[in-house]
Amino acid sequence: MRVALTTGIGSGPQLPTSVTEQAGGRSPLESVVLAAVLAILTIGAILAIRRWRPRRIAFVVPVLLAVLTCAAGVNSFVGYVRSLDDLGRLLLLTSGGNGDAEPAQAVPSPVPGGVRVVDVSLPDPRLGVPTGRTRVLLPPGYDDPAHAAERYPVVYLVHGYPSGGPDDWLGPGGAAQTLQALADAHAAPPMIVVAVDATAGTGTDWECLNVPGGPQLESYLTTTVPREIDARFRTLPDRGDRSIGGMSGGAFCALNLGLRNQNSYSVILASEPYDDPGTDLLAGHPDLLRANTPREYLPTLPLVQPLAVMLHAGVIAHSDVDLAYRLADQLAAHGANVAVRIEPGEWHTWRTARVGLPYLLAFAAENFAADHPPPGQH
Repeated sequence: MRVALTTGIGSGPQLPTSVTEQAGGRSPLESVVLAAVLAILTIGAILAIRRWRPRRIAFVVPVLLAVLTCAAGVNSFVGYVRSLDDLGRLLLLTSGGNGDAEPAQAVPSPVPGGVRVVDVSLPDPRLGVPTGRTRVLLPPGYDDPAHAAERYPVVYLVHGYPSGGPDDWLGPGGAAQTLQALADAHAAPPMIVVAVDATAGTGTDWECLNVPGGPQLESYLTTTVPREIDARFRTLPDRGDRSIGGMSGGAFCALNLGLRNQNSYSVILASEPYDDPGTDLLAGHPDLLRANTPREYLPTLPLVQPLAVMLHAGVIAHSDVDLAYRLADQLAAHGANVAVRIEPGEWHTWRTARVGLPYLLAFAAENFAADHPPPGQH
């Protein structure tokens, strides 16, 4: 059953180390060792050029190595590019968004009977949203005939910006591995995770708003997407078993959409949050801007439905931490069930979001409304 609402602020779920270590692990492309090796090669190339004075074209080598060293150093901190597929996706997104030109491919489950990723196209031209890719992560056991009648709660995750896309939650966000790890450790009941497309087919930072003269992404994400996911998959189609979350700009989306559409979502998950849209898309519409700025409307916002909110931030990102606690105090004062987790040693990065995702998903599972079997008993 739903966890009773409290006026205090919790710290979120406790998870086994097998889950947290999986989320915090680094791929070879995130390794500090890679940056160190490239730095040594850069110095070696510079020394070789100074000693042998080759043709000018040779100067390209240390320059290229220096660029790669800087990129590897930044990536070891940010954790965005974890594989060559991530690098290809980044180049694709920076060249034009999540549109039709991107080939749809199924991601095979690395574990037989494990998490399966399905591509779906959910266009809504009426709302200014063309065809793009939405990624649906089906939990272990979903395809088992023994569970053919079982229905699942749903967590919708919004990517960040700039050049964000739904695959961010599969690459740097590690959502498939996290969902599998939670299942393997029996740390949370099974759920469906949907990595949504908030790009409207472009690289513009729309902040999930209904933009005057532009895409109506709030309507799209609160009506079209849940309706289509409920129609195509075995979901529990009720706001009590539906959560919206995100990181950075996606955390703003989750917070704003969740608060403004309490009949659609009962759990909000915000990693590295913002409480204002940070864009001029609503310039010239002051009433609309205020209505989409939680900093402005949250103090007087009534909670008309039970609501659970988990806020997550890296301890080094002091502004994120301060905002998380300020939001937590306001939400708890309204009667929401609130948890805050501050991630040691992390800043405002995709790595922070990946490390926090298991806690966010487990929090959502604890606060969904329907009766579910205990973890491991499906």
